[in-house]
Amino acid sequence: MVEIKLLEKSKGLLPRKLEVELLKSLDSKEILVITGSRQVGKTSLCFRLIDHILNKRKISHLQVVYIDLEFPPVLSQVNNLYGEDFLNYLRSQNVNTDKKVFVFIDEIHYLENPSSFLKVIHDHFPQIKLIVSGSSSLEIKRKFKETLTGRKKIIKLNPLDFEEFLLFKKAPIYQKKKKLSFRKVILEKSLPDLSEIKFLYSDFERYFNEFLIYGGYPGVVLKESNEEKKDALFEIYGSYIRRDIKDFAVIENINAFNRLVELLSSQIGSLVNFSELTTILGVSRPTLENYLFLLEQTFIIKLLKPFFTNRRQEIIKSPKIFFYDQGLRNAILRNFDSIQERIDKGMIFENCIFTELKKNLTVAEELLFWRSKSNAEVDFLLREKEILPIEVKLNLARLKVPSGMRSFIVRYTPSAALVINNSIFSQKKIGGTDIFFIPAWAL
Repeated sequence: MVEIKLLEKSKGLLPRKLEVELLKSLDSKEILVITGSRQVGKTSLCFRLIDHILNKRKISHLQVVYIDLEFPPVLSQVNNLYGEDFLNYLRSQNVNTDKKVFVFIDEIHYLENPSSFLKVIHDHFPQIKLIVSGSSSLEIKRKFKETLTGRKKIIKLNPLDFEEFLLFKKAPIYQKKKKLSFRKVILEKSLPDLSEIKFLYSDFERYFNEFLIYGGYPGVVLKESNEEKKDALFEIYGSYIRRDIKDFAVIENINAFNRLVELLSSQIGSLVNFSELTTILGVSRPTLENYLFLLEQTFIIKLLKPFFTNRRQEIIKSPKIFFYDQGLRNAILRNFDSIQERIDKGMIFENCIFTELKKNLTVAEELLFWRSKSNAEVDFLLREKEILPIEVKLNLARLKVPSGMRSFIVRYTPSAALVINNSIFSQKKIGGTDIFFIPAWAL
């Protein structure tokens, strides 16, 4: 059962966009697996779901169980329980296993064999709804064998996007931001009503500049002072090195691994130069690729693939490097200077746009970039049934369509395109393509 002291944790917790999808899935037969980096808010999201089950569905607290496997005594107690033994464990906690039971398990990958544990519960005890979380995609993929195929639904929780950031900051402009969306602009083929928004530009820019430097980890956003934000980011990265890397990965050369993270931090938005990195780090190509794989699977970086009409080419071309959170990236470089003072402000701005797009992808969408043989380039492409080219220009002084985007439009004739900048709303047309200029904070 959920203890009273744990119920207190749900008070004051703020909602996440992902919560809507999870609430809809509470009645499905699938095991819900919530993944995401450490301190991204998985546990808080689980407590929000528990609060909904108790207070909206009016389920008894005896029928809701929360198990945190990061505590060694709890892990040792649950680790080798299967089937009827686990039901006996629930009964010992005064749970009525003949009725519907919601079981939340935090950090599921700490079990020696979570796949078999979950399979038995799912297949033989349909009255038990399992909601589990884990901060290591690497370990989850390693331990969750094919036996869970068709039995689980994996849902990834990212750091806060800018809209959620404003909610957590209790910013007065939050409700205004909810009405701004590039998807709405593309769908309606018109810019939003600026009659009120034009008076709020400075407020949006002020909050967005903070978002650019400190990112979207909930615990960081909620800190009052900049020093507290810095300390929280250092702790998140330190915890990542101490736990995810130490516990779940075999790193032959930890110095080379740490140096790689620093190098990638200074190269966001650039093509990954494998030969250069292996030379600098003194490691082999397979070792470098393994380190990059580890960084992706533990939600630190994302390697963005290029777009080609020939998909075989797409696989062999170099990807671009981005970080899932620009605040964590700045912590790695130990640089929290304001965006106006930085020589890398364009890189940070582009990385932030990447995170905003990535966090809000639909299931069917794919995020890519484009570069031609003549080096014409478009920063991002959003691909589903149609392709939406997106160019990022921090300091856009006038309505100029970047040359790379012009080249892409000539070749692929998309119906719409975006130029993301710091402050300008406007639109132009090239042939049959509507081009919308939108500030990053309105994305």
